[in-house]
Amino acid sequence: MERIDRVVLKNARGHAYFEYGEPRMEAPLRVWARPLESMSESERAEFEGLRAAGGLAAWPEVGSRMTTRIATGLDMDGDWVVVQDGTYRYAVDDAEGLRVRSIVWEYLATEVHWES
Repeated sequence: MERIDRVVLKNARGHAYFEYGEPRMEAPLRVWARPLESMSESERAEFEGLRAAGGLAAWPEVGSRMTTRIATGLDMDGDWVVVQDGTYRYAVDDAEGLRVRSIVWEYLATEVHWES
């Protein structure tokens, strides 16, 4: 798990920097990975439903500008950025600190969470 956590953290740092322009080099509060099939329906709904759980606003601002992706809806599925359909998607929100979630191969759910 330690090796998987290192990869999950590295990807999350890249997504946080790309989406918010903020490098996150400090240790996160939590890093975890879990197969989607091991989640209950309510756990999976909470994990994938960021907006319902206080995640991204309809037009989140990044500093003084909105991200082009959010403004155009390009590659978006709700709050998720779809890198490759069925292969990789991720979501970043800053409602309760900075949180990066991803789903790999519609199998592995990951989350990295930093304090604000």
